[in-house]
Amino acid sequence: MRLARRLKAAFNWLRALLRNSYFWSGFGGLLLLALAMYFLIDAVIMPSYTRHGVAVQVPDVENRSFEKAKQLVQDRDLTVQREAGPYNPNVARETVVDQNPPANSGVKPGRRVYLTVNAGEVPMVNVPDLMGRGISVREAKNQLSSLGLEPGRIEPDSVPSPYPNTITRQDPEPGDSLKEGKAVDLWYSTGLGTDTVQVPSVVGQPVEKARSLLLRQKLRSVIVDPRRSESTSTSPQSDTSAARRFVQRQGRAPETEVQAGTEIRLFTTDNSAQVPAPDSTI
Repeated sequence: MRLARRLKAAFNWLRALLRNSYFWSGFGGLLLLALAMYFLIDAVIMPSYTRHGVAVQVPDVENRSFEKAKQLVQDRDLTVQREAGPYNPNVARETVVDQNPPANSGVKPGRRVYLTVNAGEVPMVNVPDLMGRGISVREAKNQLSSLGLEPGRIEPDSVPSPYPNTITRQDPEPGDSLKEGKAVDLWYSTGLGTDTVQVPSVVGQPVEKARSLLLRQKLRSVIVDPRRSESTSTSPQSDTSAARRFVQRQGRAPETEVQAGTEIRLFTTDNSAQVPAPDSTI
């Protein structure tokens, strides 16, 4: 009985509420306000916040300097993020090598554009020995390129050599360190000369002086070191250990006449007591 009376009271209250004009006026007002807020947010606030329907085109900035690329991107109402890429010796430093998003993509204003630039440390390279092993000009160029170095000036050597079109000199010297992308100058042989020259006496001389004396006569030298199974070659730059050795015997007798560019074998020792006194007239 008590439950029935409560249900009847609730029903009477609800019926009275539904018949109340003030209730419907207030409900209608709240409904209209809610609809107005929905349309305001959907049509005005959200499009303004998300910039719906607005897009800008990402400019193509690859192969430009970073500063120039940055300015072009910012001019499109976009932001820039710099990324350091590995060093490439064939591209100028601080040049943009990649971008994300790609060029001509449509993006919203304010979007971040990532620019990868040619940065990093330039690697150091040991200069190879291109002399005295019969290396052709073409092979020397290939060796330099494989190490990330460039061939610089390539000129005929003023001192003849018996092996045409092979490398006779280089600058910098073998073993020096260069930054990747730097150049090495090369000199090559044009073959034996047509002139006849006289072999000087170099017995008893330090190897470096002996080589210099031979070159002055337009002659080449081959160092014979008994500690090694092979002879070292013709350039003063090709064997730094030879600087501490002396000529014990030479392959061509002094005053022998030979063609310019002929190689003279120099038999050496590191014991100065084992060599005769050098020619005092030199």
